[in-house]
Amino acid sequence: MFLSLYNKFYHSLLFMGLKKSKDSELVKDCIQQLFLQLWEKRETIQPARDVKAYLVISFLRRLSLDIRKGYHIDQYDEYNKSHDEILSDTPEEYLIHKHDQANISATLKSLISTLPERQKELIVLRFYEGLSYEEIVTRTGLTQRTVYNKIYEALKKLKLSAETIQQSELISFLFLTL
Repeated sequence: MFLSLYNKFYHSLLFMGLKKSKDSELVKDCIQQLFLQLWEKRETIQPARDVKAYLVISFLRRLSLDIRKGYHIDQYDEYNKSHDEILSDTPEEYLIHKHDQANISATLKSLISTLPERQKELIVLRFYEGLSYEEIVTRTGLTQRTVYNKIYEALKKLKLSAETIQQSELISFLFLTL
């Protein structure tokens, strides 16, 4: 029965996904992950009144999340590439760049340590461990809205703190995350 459900909706989901993203591998992965999650949680999932609507909404949410994750990663990569191109002409400039990156990292860790414990925990889970918001909700037991709000507040505080100590590169990085 599960296989027939997969076969029945796979092409529809693929078609919808390719409208949102041109990355066919990402779309296929999202479909696979959706059905894998359904299989793993088959004992606890409540019966849906409209199976197609449930699958479409679940799939589009997963795809949007994965696209956003990729978007932030792409932005961060572009940020690093632009700085690497500017600073990596000579060995001296490369060393200066590495030193600057170490300073930024140390400053960021210092600023994170000033956050309240709950915000610090959520920042570590989201950006250092790479968990999705849903995974953080599961791990912490908080509501999704609370997780969003606490992470947003923490990033806002980090940005303001970076502005007061005039860390322009750190501010640029924090703007990418907001």
